[in-house]
Amino acid sequence: MCEANIYIINSEPDDENPGELFLEAVDKIVPEGENLWRLTSIFGEQKTLVGRIHSMRLVEHQILFERMEI
Repeated sequence: MCEANIYIINSEPDDENPGELFLEAVDKIVPEGENLWRLTSIFGEQKTLVGRIHSMRLVEHQILFERMEI
């Protein structure tokens, strides 16, 4: 499986607490504009997120975002 979970961080993440779970089993991350992302899960659920990528933990299937204002 190659999908990842998307987390929103509020402080520096650690191994036990990567942040608030935003969307599970994400298959597609598509930029829609400056700091605007469309996320699609393997179940077809779509969400948009305004933020920037903080880090990716590919072995753990985690992508961490920081929220931003438009």
